[in-house]
Amino acid sequence: MSAAKHFAQQFTIENLRGVYEDYISLTSAIGVDRLSRNLFELTVMREIDLISKKAADGSYKFSQYKEKLISKGANKYPRVISIPTYRDRITLRALCNVLKNTFKENLDVKLPQHTVSELRKALAGGMYTHLIKLDVTNFYPSIDHDVLTTALKRKIRKAEIHHLIRVAIENPTVAYPDRSKAKETKGVPQGLSISNILAEAYLSKFDVWASKLNHVKYFRYVDDVLILTNGDPEELFNVVSACLLNDYRLSVHPLHTMGKSMAGKITDHFNFLGYDFKNMLASVKLDSIRRLESSLAKIFTTYKYRRASAIANPDPAARKLLQERARKIFTWRLNLRITGCLFDEVRRGWVFYFSQIDDKSVSQLHNLDKTIHVLCKRFAFEPSKGELKSFVRSFHEAKRSNLTHRYIPNFDTSSIDEQRALLALYGMENVGSLTEVQVNRAFKRRIRRETSELEQDIQGGSRG
Repeated sequence: MSAAKHFAQQFTIENLRGVYEDYISLTSAIGVDRLSRNLFELTVMREIDLISKKAADGSYKFSQYKEKLISKGANKYPRVISIPTYRDRITLRALCNVLKNTFKENLDVKLPQHTVSELRKALAGGMYTHLIKLDVTNFYPSIDHDVLTTALKRKIRKAEIHHLIRVAIENPTVAYPDRSKAKETKGVPQGLSISNILAEAYLSKFDVWASKLNHVKYFRYVDDVLILTNGDPEELFNVVSACLLNDYRLSVHPLHTMGKSMAGKITDHFNFLGYDFKNMLASVKLDSIRRLESSLAKIFTTYKYRRASAIANPDPAARKLLQERARKIFTWRLNLRITGCLFDEVRRGWVFYFSQIDDKSVSQLHNLDKTIHVLCKRFAFEPSKGELKSFVRSFHEAKRSNLTHRYIPNFDTSSIDEQRALLALYGMENVGSLTEVQVNRAFKRRIRRETSELEQDIQGGSRG
């Protein structure tokens, strides 16, 4: 199906309503218009009708994106995330579907752990002696709009699609509504449903070029590039970085920038996508372990205060019920942090992300299990046998190709009764009177919230 035909299909009123129900209704972030999901749903059909008409005639305009800052650590500028309004999220998701369909044969987007798996195989194959690693400086904010348009025109002719993409990426991100804020002339906002696929389309021609270089094995994940070679690594670094600068207006961190760009032997110490490589053996970067340990400690702290609040309740029956609920929520959240899960047909969580470490590095997971034991003692929590799960077992289960067991939860196969039970555990009232559709939607919102916290455990994992 051509991009034009898919665009027409995606922006029908019927399809846009499905986009809202399947994707946007599960989100909760509030845009610059301050409309909550409940308020937006009062006028959702009117908004969908507007999207359909204005996208078709090329007159659609986005509200300014709301700014959200995410810390990248001490002495680093925060990452700026752009939050669209509910109406704009529908538009962007439909546009994302068009782009995915249009570029599906050109883009081969792998999960980071799959990229690391292929890298490990190439290192072990003995065909290469050296490597280069390039880290693009401020990748998303540096994307050139004209270069991007040229890349998109290879597959898209319809002017209305180009217009919608252009106004989406030129739309400013603000801390509060500001009509005086000028259009963005460079960069793609991070956090939009179209952001990643636009970034991939931007570098798709570069991927083809780099893969065809003589005697190399090429890897890229977003803005991290790693190339294995038998030639002079510094000469290759200069050639590749010059191509990125001249053809794509992208600068890379200079050679030997700490944790960023490098050129050397494959036996040298380097890191890639959150993995540490020493003598070609893969382990987890210490920063990633520290981030997870901090996350685990927060779960214990939340339990401590929730339990204290329950104990303070003067009603004995309520006190017992609240203590039991606090314990169940705590163990459910902690186990989810340990095992990860399957949700929306994606393997999520820390153990899945770092499932490509070498067997000699499994000691890191044993240490994490010890950390759980220490935290249990510190917070006076005595788990019953089998109540808490294990990082080591989760690691071995995660490496199985077919996850048909119950050790790692698969929320895509949760029964309605299981969904009702979780919602009731979190205090949702009258859950028994809700329809199956209402239960499923509320359940997905809850799981989406929890899995977003799983992703925070590995944020930064794809850096350096």
